[in-house]
Amino acid sequence: MKPEPKSIEPDLMYAVVKQRYGHLLSDEQLEGVRESVIAMADFVRPLRQARLPNDAEPFSAFTPFRGEDDDNNHE
Repeated sequence: MKPEPKSIEPDLMYAVVKQRYGHLLSDEQLEGVRESVIAMADFVRPLRQARLPNDAEPFSAFTPFRGEDDDNNHE
């Protein structure tokens, strides 16, 4: 398996944050943002590689209705 090429996405996301909020953040905070962006990009990479067919439906949890929980309804 060949290694993946380096993604420029983390650099682009960091650049957007720095441009918009750089004047509000210290150098130390900006470095923390850079590390967070890199970690986020590494985390989502496997999710983006997962291929789903067009007919895959979203997960839904079935919870049966068991009536009202109000104890005052007992006569």
